Amino acid sequence: MTRHMRRFVVLAVIIAVLGIAVVLHLSRAARHARSLNCASSIVSVCFGGRLWAEEHEGYFPTNFLMMSNELNTPKILCCIPERRVSTWSQFGPRNTTYEVVTPGVDKTNTNAVFVRCTVHGHLGYPDTTVFDGKRRRGKFD
Repeated sequence: MTRHMRRFVVLAVIIAVLGIAVVLHLSRAARHARSLNCASSIVSVCFGGRLWAEEHEGYFPTNFLMMSNELNTPKILCCIPERRVSTWSQFGPRNTTYEVVTPGVDKTNTNAVFVRCTVHGHLGYPDTTVFDGKRRRGKFD
């Protein structure tokens, strides 16, 4: 192998390794962005639940359809874009990645989990905080 060919091979290997590193970094960044979006959506769902509770003697709804007037769109209830629907008439169990953990929870019970993401494992509480697996955060943390 000539000197120029060896340099070319070394350069090709370096470029390939850098390319793989960039792809892995972008993949990790995309996963992190999806997780942050999920946590933000859970905060919004919990806010909607609190609004609903204000009109229903302080108790959160038992399912998402009950609070459809408090949520702009059912899209917010799904972390998987391919499964999202844009109207409540299309909404069903297949179109959500969230589940109500404590149906009808009292809004003052800030230690009970109201909603959980089945994809990311985030937990939403009646005080609109979210536990993301590391710590419990509010909207502005």
